[in-house]
Amino acid sequence: MERALLWLGPLALLIGLATPQLWEARPLERAQELLVLGLLATGLSWLPARFWRGTQASWAAALWVLLLCVLAGPVPVLATAVFALATLAIGGLLLPRGPAGLQTVLGLLVTAGGLGWLLMLPIHFGWLYLLAAIALVALRYKALATTLHAAGSQWRQAVNAAPRLATLCVIVIGLAAASCWLPTLQYDDLAYHLRLPWQLQQQGFYSPAPEQQVWAFAPWASDVVQAIAQLMAHQEARGPVNALWLLLLAGGLWQLAARLGAPAAGRWLAAAVALSQPLTTALAGGMQTELPIATVLAWLFAVVAGPRDGSLRFWLTVAVLCGGLAAIKTSAAVMAVVPLAWALCRHPWPSLPRIALVLLLGLLVAGSSYAHGQILAGNPVLPLFNGWFQSPYYAPTHFFDDRWHSGFGPSLLWRMSFHTDRYVEAYAGGGSFVLVALFGPWLLALCHRTTRVAAIAATLVLVLPLLPLQYLRYAYPGLVVLSAVLVTAMFHANLRQATWIAIGVCVLHLCFQSSAHWMLRYGAIKQTVKAGGRDAPLFERFAPERSLARAIRDAGGPHGNVLVLETEQSFFAEFGTRGRTISWYSRPLSLAAARAAKDPSGRAWLALMRKEGISDVLLRGDSVTPAQRAALKRARAEHRSTVQEAEWWSLPVDRAP
Repeated sequence: MERALLWLGPLALLIGLATPQLWEARPLERAQELLVLGLLATGLSWLPARFWRGTQASWAAALWVLLLCVLAGPVPVLATAVFALATLAIGGLLLPRGPAGLQTVLGLLVTAGGLGWLLMLPIHFGWLYLLAAIALVALRYKALATTLHAAGSQWRQAVNAAPRLATLCVIVIGLAAASCWLPTLQYDDLAYHLRLPWQLQQQGFYSPAPEQQVWAFAPWASDVVQAIAQLMAHQEARGPVNALWLLLLAGGLWQLAARLGAPAAGRWLAAAVALSQPLTTALAGGMQTELPIATVLAWLFAVVAGPRDGSLRFWLTVAVLCGGLAAIKTSAAVMAVVPLAWALCRHPWPSLPRIALVLLLGLLVAGSSYAHGQILAGNPVLPLFNGWFQSPYYAPTHFFDDRWHSGFGPSLLWRMSFHTDRYVEAYAGGGSFVLVALFGPWLLALCHRTTRVAAIAATLVLVLPLLPLQYLRYAYPGLVVLSAVLVTAMFHANLRQATWIAIGVCVLHLCFQSSAHWMLRYGAIKQTVKAGGRDAPLFERFAPERSLARAIRDAGGPHGNVLVLETEQSFFAEFGTRGRTISWYSRPLSLAAARAAKDPSGRAWLALMRKEGISDVLLRGDSVTPAQRAALKRARAEHRSTVQEAEWWSLPVDRAP
């Protein structure tokens, strides 16, 4: 019966793959490029393992690190590595005998949570962070050496237990992480997430200004992590930071599968199946929060699924992980309730004084963005629930994105698998096939004693964010954790058949990787390889405003503020406090722009520019209005540069407000 259930999902998957829409985006064209890259990685890692020493999995991992250094830049990779060592040192203080991955995650969350309270102080300088990181590594050198030596021994044991599958897993994860080579190009990053890191780099402190960016007080822990690496490298380090999150996620999933009783093969494939999902590659190419959320959740599940432990260190670890989830995203705080409830039922509680200490640490890690939002904007979760809080920086209504409200129902997970474009900005098949392919193991996991509670908890984490909004990206953390649980249940049933099913799912995921994001579909990974890691060709093709922003900085500007007139590509985040947008992100300016649009002479637009102190304007030639052109003419603006359809105009210095 168990063996029959294993093949229930693959049979259903074959039916779903007959959906014509899946093949309209022609995913196999890009899959050929991945195949070539995978074969090259396999061959280049086999040669030194065969004729020199070391395992092929280790050489494959070294090859991916080398490619990251070449294509994402050696300085950002080095800065991220130093930062990771410093956070490992911090995490080791909290949990000295914990796995290196868990210590690093704890250190990242404590660092981001603590610095969140200090963002508005002028103390955020790259040289200061670098000195602090080096000092931490030096002070904790012996403990770090012990932890890293233990991690190396555990790596060798894990690889030797299943060398071929270990190599396969490393190759698969490396292919899934190829978008870490790309420069930062995704919409939300250029409109919002880059704002905090660039402000710290430009001025040494964060100025929220919710009137300019309504998400200014959204939970910022993941952006703080990005900012620290960027400050230390003095350039963006998104790719290496995301590679670090992926590495930590793989370790967390491996540990979770181990604590649920998976054999060595099951542990490797649990990580491979989860990370091979096309959505992983899309998230690794941007600064969205779901990747760090998945990492923290995986380790939280692994901690709770471990041996019963009521010690203070255990509960402090749980507090940091739960608080870190809240510090990354408000909806992740809701997800954290599930494993927290599991921990409260499974593990002995600490005494009352210790409970107070645990709660205090969790609140310190979680609370900085919420406290600042409440004090400075009148809404701790601005713009969410503003119908209750009535902050003046957003309309007095609850924020709701009705694009992703198709209704929750029994067929939702099937539709998300094969009609993905209805539930996320992707093509059909660009999310995940796990929920269909492993439907039988899902039933087995709910029946098997060692995986039952973990399967229920992971299912709840998957379903909770889909209840109010049917948006697949929000379900990614639950998908990842549930994948590890289901692969473990599959291996409890039949090791050989489970191995082939898991490998098949990984291959299928990689075939549809390019369907996860439009830039992947148009060959962004191939182009960054051809460009040798240079950003300019990618900027020109996918986000020409970034090329113009660099040109403005190279020219010594901006001397005033920069107004982005395009509302569909409102890429103003990297200008920091000098960036202005007329999109909905800025309520005052969007309302002023609506009024100015009624004046065809351009005088109203010119008045708006003067009021906002605009010295430079970015626009798109195919969407600029006659009134806006008239305003630039009245201001005697000078055309400075054009990249693709994007244009840069500057106001004369003597006339710039």
